[in-house]
Amino acid sequence: MSGGAEVGTAYTDSTGAFTAPVEFTRIEAGPHTVVAECGVRLTGAVDQVVTRSSGGQTSTLVILVFFVLAGVTVIRFR
Repeated sequence: MSGGAEVGTAYTDSTGAFTAPVEFTRIEAGPHTVVAECGVRLTGAVDQVVTRSSGGQTSTLVILVFFVLAGVTVIRFR
């Protein structure tokens, strides 16, 4: 559970160990506490980070066009 919502399910193995994928239904940047209850209450922290990229593809396209034009120029003047 995190913030009162179920974010995953896990089952223990014969030694009592478990792993669980955690899936949040809403993305909210910041720290979130995740609680697992199985006779004892286990808590852990998860930090959600929201990133955004703008212009990354444009610069790659400009560099690609530059090298294509440079290659055409070299081939043409050989």
